[in-house]
Amino acid sequence: MDDLQAGKLIRRLRRESKLTMVDFAKQIGLSQPSLSRIESGNQEITFSLLEKICKALNISMGDFLYALEGESKLQNIELSEEDDANTEEELDAKLNKMISSLSLEQKKGLYTLLLPYAKD
Repeated sequence: MDDLQAGKLIRRLRRESKLTMVDFAKQIGLSQPSLSRIESGNQEITFSLLEKICKALNISMGDFLYALEGESKLQNIELSEEDDANTEEELDAKLNKMISSLSLEQKKGLYTLLLPYAKD
């Protein structure tokens, strides 16, 4: 996740919600300087903090990440035009590579985010 872009999105959503930096920081359990560093992209955001931020802004983590990444990244996934099986294998390989590069906390956040979509 790009901390600068995430911070800009948090700032925009906070302002749209008409929350001051001080009030919002209190609401999510941070100091105002910490929130300022997050909004300016100078402090990394943990998934547990992102959950608090999204809850306070009344937005799902999925919607937040979708807004952050934008449609263009999803539309620009370069997959081969072979049959569906090869496409699925290629996508699985890309996902495995991405997931293996995440920290444990990020993996936990991703797991929580994907759990509702898991097939039993």
